[in-house]
Amino acid sequence: MNDSPVCGVTSGVGATLVDFGGGRRLERLGGILVDRPLPQATLPPALPAVWREALVKYTGGAGGESAQTPSHAPDRLPRGWERRGNLPEPWEVEVPLHSRALRLSVRPAASGQTGLFLEQAPQWAWLERVAAPERRVLSLFAHSGAASLALAIAGAQVVHVDASRQAVALARRNAAASGLADAPVRWVCEDARTFVARERRRGNRYDGAVLDPPSWGHGPRGEAFAIDRDLPALLDDLAALVGPSPSGPLLLTCHSPGWTPARLAAALGPVAGRQARVASGPLEVRDASGRVLLLGAFARWSPP
Repeated sequence: MNDSPVCGVTSGVGATLVDFGGGRRLERLGGILVDRPLPQATLPPALPAVWREALVKYTGGAGGESAQTPSHAPDRLPRGWERRGNLPEPWEVEVPLHSRALRLSVRPAASGQTGLFLEQAPQWAWLERVAAPERRVLSLFAHSGAASLALAIAGAQVVHVDASRQAVALARRNAAASGLADAPVRWVCEDARTFVARERRRGNRYDGAVLDPPSWGHGPRGEAFAIDRDLPALLDDLAALVGPSPSGPLLLTCHSPGWTPARLAAALGPVAGRQARVASGPLEVRDASGRVLLLGAFARWSPP
């Protein structure tokens, strides 16, 4: 079902998965090789010699650079990261979608994340292709904003919600870098469950919704979220916000064990409507050797 272009190119400002194995992944992000953990990558690496060329590596240990230094500084990284040379400023990648590209910042975090999710690129391209102008779409757990910006390219009116102020700030920087600073996006830093429940009580309506819930997390006021416990109630609220006949796209993705494509499709079905046919599949990305790395699942629906 991943019918959109693969993310990035092999050089320049693109973003690609070069190799994976031994519990790690090697990505080329804007011309910089980045080595970081991936526990499910249990196969041996296909290109072991290339790993020695990594300029940036995440070890997670205390020997990395200062956690007090902002991750956007061109010559420093958060604690847990090591580098062997200078980094570009700005450090950005270009991600082609359906009709144009997004320009996204690389922002290494103390958690080991980079702010980029290459396996999601086909979903972003799908959103740009199927979203209709003027549709009001809710983007939840919206992270660094790529899904929100793909919707904005299509002309949708987006409400972008994430519990992290740093993530919202990064999403706004990505909007500016992508030429979308003036796009109709409302930026909200709030717990997703709290926001959606309040929108339902107020009787507000949306045409579609996009969400990428974590396995677990916390809102800005300490609100706890666990996907197994909280996703059903969240989807029930979303069904009230967009139902009974959504006119915008619906996309549910996750990286949580046990949430297979079929399970996600069954969960999203009531939001789309009883007669809706929800498509689903794996979130995946190919490395330079053509091997497929599975990184989660998606379910999606758009009006005929």
